[in-house]
Amino acid sequence: MRTKEVIEKTGVDRETLRFYEGRGLLPKLTRKDSGYRDYPEQTVARLEFINKAKCAGFTLKEIKSLLDLQQKREPCRSVRDAAKEKREEIKTKLKALKEMDMVLQKFIHECEKDGESGLGRPCHFSFDKC
Repeated sequence: MRTKEVIEKTGVDRETLRFYEGRGLLPKLTRKDSGYRDYPEQTVARLEFINKAKCAGFTLKEIKSLLDLQQKREPCRSVRDAAKEKREEIKTKLKALKEMDMVLQKFIHECEKDGESGLGRPCHFSFDKC
């Protein structure tokens, strides 16, 4: 499959394809006599997996590890464990984001508590401890 076909089927651009090749997310390619890259059919499924894994919060390095596990035909437990670990990481980040939101909300409330006159005064810009 030529580069143009992969792009049309996946929406991934040419530079991203080359970047993924360089990072080992896509296997090394053979070139046709004409010089064109020749992608195997499973490239589309692999790119879809990469995109889904990115949406789930995995880094490219982590995705490479997941692909390596798949290549080695590791049991599903290995990938499940990686997903559980990522989920815990996301929960921790969500908790931190909620705390940040509370601090910002308090700051906004302090600025707005005296109405328009409070907004016109010099900013006191102080935050409570986290």
